[in-house]
Amino acid sequence: MAKLKYSKYIVTEPKPVPPELKAKFKAERKKRKSTVESTRLLTVDDEIVKDFFYVDCNWLWKGSAEDTVEEPHAHKFDEVIGFIGSNRQDPHDLGGKITIWLDNQKHELTKSCLIFVPAGTRHCPILFNRIDKPVFFLTIAPIKKYSRKAEDDKVAATTEKSKSAKDSTGPRYTIITETKTRFTVAASGGSAPPPPPPNPSLKSARILHLEDDMAKGSFYVDVVWIYEGSGGAPAPEHTHDWEELIAMAGCDPEHPRDLGGPMSIVLGGETHVITKSSLVCIPRGLKHCPWKFLDIKKPTLIFTAGPSGTYTGSHKKE
Repeated sequence: MAKLKYSKYIVTEPKPVPPELKAKFKAERKKRKSTVESTRLLTVDDEIVKDFFYVDCNWLWKGSAEDTVEEPHAHKFDEVIGFIGSNRQDPHDLGGKITIWLDNQKHELTKSCLIFVPAGTRHCPILFNRIDKPVFFLTIAPIKKYSRKAEDDKVAATTEKSKSAKDSTGPRYTIITETKTRFTVAASGGSAPPPPPPNPSLKSARILHLEDDMAKGSFYVDVVWIYEGSGGAPAPEHTHDWEELIAMAGCDPEHPRDLGGPMSIVLGGETHVITKSSLVCIPRGLKHCPWKFLDIKKPTLIFTAGPSGTYTGSHKKE
């Protein structure tokens, strides 16, 4: 059978780590006395899919660390950092505790969350105090390739001097721990898609959502757990004038690259059946959907994202 034309837009592996960095990470892990078990699951950027934005996904399975990871730094681009718990009884529960520093302020996280970090905002380090249940660790940035430069930190330091930590205007970052309470599709656009139609056999939980009206200047991210059953996303065939990511991640520590069951998505008229943890990277203007959950037997995390402030503002139905 000939390979489908749009298979190149489906990423099923992380970006390779250079051997010298692998050695460095291994040495740092011992130094930090970390017992955190993890899997670097999926990565995409412009080097993997031409003109696509940066996304990196990891599973943190269990364990703890006595020291932090990452150095305090800033970027010239916006970034979203996500920590998503896997407790089916309470999907907003992180299943552990993670500490992160934002604008030099310490935050202890115990709830699933999306953190919007505007350009120039100093962030990190991160401490994985304890991971009791699997946590999905996600980073997204609307740039072609992730970078960290010394001059970016200089810009952040200058900004910090001119802004007191107790400034009445509040912090520059935003921590989102809930989804929107309701979704309406206004004629002028600017809102997320409506709730999906009833799927009697599909058990799921929509837990996190981010748009510009929730964190000024942010971009679109939406996170859902699919636990079991069959059904589909609430979108017919359509296009966008921005790139969109559709992600599917299995949550089995023994087989993290396997989904909890098959899904299918239509790209440019081609039906792609997906059974592996995947990033579906949809170029602007490419017709896509329907997206179906065919027979989910184990929990699978799905999320969508795009470098647009709102989902429907640039959405074009065909």
